[in-house]
Amino acid sequence: MNLLSPVLQGMLFDILVRGQPWQDYSQLFLGLLVIYVAEPLLSQVYILNACAAGEKLQASLRVETFRCLLAQRVEFFDRHSSSRLTQLLSRDLDSIRAFVFSNTTRDRGLRALLEALGTVVVLFALSWRLGPILAAVIVASVCTAFLYRRQTRSLEASNAAAQQRLAEVAASSFTNMRTVRIFAGEALEQQRFGQQVARSYASGVGFARAKAMLEGINRSATHLSLLALYALGGYLVNNKLLPVGVLVTAIGFTFSLVFATQGMLQTFADLRGMVASVRRVRNTLSELPPDESMEAALPPLPDTPWEAPATSAARGDGPLGLPDEGPVPCSANGSISHDARSGRAVEAAQSGDLRLDGVSFTYPLRPGAPVLKGLTLALPRGKVTALVGRSGAGKSTVAALLERLYAPDGGTISLGGYNIRGFTRLEWTATLAAVSQEPVLFPASIAYNIGYGKAMQCSQAEIEAAARAANAHEFISALPEGYATVVGEAGSLLSGGQRQRIALARALLKDAPILILDEATSSLDAENERLVQAAIEKLMEGRTVMVIAHRLSTVKNADQIVVLDAGEVVEQGTHTQLLARSNGRYAALVNAQELTLESTLM
Repeated sequence: MNLLSPVLQGMLFDILVRGQPWQDYSQLFLGLLVIYVAEPLLSQVYILNACAAGEKLQASLRVETFRCLLAQRVEFFDRHSSSRLTQLLSRDLDSIRAFVFSNTTRDRGLRALLEALGTVVVLFALSWRLGPILAAVIVASVCTAFLYRRQTRSLEASNAAAQQRLAEVAASSFTNMRTVRIFAGEALEQQRFGQQVARSYASGVGFARAKAMLEGINRSATHLSLLALYALGGYLVNNKLLPVGVLVTAIGFTFSLVFATQGMLQTFADLRGMVASVRRVRNTLSELPPDESMEAALPPLPDTPWEAPATSAARGDGPLGLPDEGPVPCSANGSISHDARSGRAVEAAQSGDLRLDGVSFTYPLRPGAPVLKGLTLALPRGKVTALVGRSGAGKSTVAALLERLYAPDGGTISLGGYNIRGFTRLEWTATLAAVSQEPVLFPASIAYNIGYGKAMQCSQAEIEAAARAANAHEFISALPEGYATVVGEAGSLLSGGQRQRIALARALLKDAPILILDEATSSLDAENERLVQAAIEKLMEGRTVMVIAHRLSTVKNADQIVVLDAGEVVEQGTHTQLLARSNGRYAALVNAQELTLESTLM
């Protein structure tokens, strides 16, 4: 229709110039009216369907990319910042939507390509003599675009790096705002952010210069083309070699051809940028092989990821898209089943010991600094084992290996005589619950954070029972929104002791046969510690427990104490046995604690 419009306009001019009957003019006028009415409606249908297709493609890629990220090894997340990974899902994949949205207009994308080709065909059919001008318009547009891309290629890389660093600096400032406040680091953060803004500005100005040059050349080329068309067309019309209407049509088509050609070239540039973004996502995800056991544990992708799941546990209508709104935020439907009580790992945990035999490990990002060196350690079933030692002794690394966040470089970890690598991811995670010294909470409701212990497959009554056992129900009930209270980023709206009790309630709810505790009562006052410790001791009955010990009160009650130093076991026994070795490492740690009363055993 866009190609018919200039032709009909030229024919209208011919009718007026030649003095043809008004009936002929009216018929052409009605034709133009039909075109002007139908074209906007057809454009709406085209744009709606094209954009919907782009949104569906983006949704599918986002879900697939997020699934791939979930299946990555922990080493992958050690290498990449959370802001960088967030940008993969947002800015990089958003380039698909931006490409589709930007290239559905008349002067971009497929419509521009068809219009440019159609314009050339129609104009050559009307008058082959105007061919040289068409060729000049196309050549000028292509050369201009090539020059622009050549000048901006290096700017693209620097601008992308500047934008990424800008986001990382801002994210680190907001995440660590309490530290910024405590150490009066606002001026330093402002300076760091200002430096990145300056770099971003410099690359942006470079783009502005290139764009200004492109616009100037484009307009000059358009004007030269029109002058050439007026000159040649005027000569042909004056010599009766070309009708006036054809010249008018050619002038209209020249504008269309210029805009269509430039739009088409811009589409190719956009396509190049989109492909580069998708390539960044692909290269990042293929940097390390995924965790195969994690891949197997994840549910299959939905056929229509752009549609909201029907189940309440996955409806995503809570804060930040988390399903935590309403008085009963848990559901037994629609999510991954973690209730693997009949799994082999759970059966092994209920009948056998947890052992580390000759385990060695070095963090992938610190290849020259081995952390564990042939560590052999037994955690008897149903007993409490306390790990003590100075900072860097390897206590947290043992916990990370037991949680299968990393795989040992050498040696084996077994449960009931079975290598834990032989268990599926879900089988193994069903055996474990953990509470760290610095509990990690989602920016969602309290109910969601506790219910996460059973992957939201629980009832409100179960959540409240776990909260009561952790001595958290009373303070939760006192909050205006109760269990629906949103805890803020990393639980920032709760006190340290409240966060710890929420994390403890999450572990209590899971009711796993193996517990890993990193001084889970360290943030509680004396009364709450007594109550929570009683709940923990009851929970410990019949379970295998490993405690990374920080305080003497925790260590003294353990069935066995293991002293680590430089990734090796240097002492092992009960509190009484180890204290009897006056020159031993444990006795030295205890004496140091007695001097400072509350110093840690780390």
